[in-house]
Amino acid sequence: MPSADGAISETVCGRAGQLLGNCFRNFTPTVAIEAMHAVKIPDSLEEINKRCLIFNRGMECVRQYLKQCVNARQRKIIENEVYGAQKLYEFLCYDPVFQREFLRHKNCFQVVHLEWDHCSNQFTGMLKDEMARITKQSINVQYVNFCCARYAYENCVYNSARFICKPDSALFLRRIAKLLSTDKHFLNCDSIEGELCSGGPVSRMVQNSWVCYATVVPLLLMVVSVVMQ
Repeated sequence: MPSADGAISETVCGRAGQLLGNCFRNFTPTVAIEAMHAVKIPDSLEEINKRCLIFNRGMECVRQYLKQCVNARQRKIIENEVYGAQKLYEFLCYDPVFQREFLRHKNCFQVVHLEWDHCSNQFTGMLKDEMARITKQSINVQYVNFCCARYAYENCVYNSARFICKPDSALFLRRIAKLLSTDKHFLNCDSIEGELCSGGPVSRMVQNSWVCYATVVPLLLMVVSVVMQ
């Protein structure tokens, strides 16, 4: 896999909004443009390697900014938030078996692309609403709500895909959804999802909600911007 060579531009604290542009300043124009506007699902090993190059470069820039400009508490929050995306890319970039499986199901990713974008906004809205109620409910209740939102997210990916794609492709997309939606805080969700979330109101509210894989790198960099505002 290509390495993310090239010196990172000097980090300027307080300018997280410029992080994306500065991160790819020393890259070739085509790579920089793809980092800004990547929406195409990788459909070959070459495309996967290119996307991994972009992701790894983005993470390198994020880590440098966090180390120099963000306190330990905020840094931990951000690291937890990007845990799922990092796990997905570990498989996608370094696991040949996963790469072959990903490419085998690439047509399913492409077919559900429009639903992907629409439901991403719904899912994000649900999480924002839940965060706004953080002081109005117990931590235990909020934990269950987050787990149920993730459970609904996984199910909606599977249910949306199984009517369009082959059964094994729908299952693979569910696996991707689970990886992307895994936060370090919620690694124990599996133990309560089946019992508490199946058919619940949170599950119905976030049907057809899932995170857009194609914008992972911009999302990582946006997280820093939001925290630092």
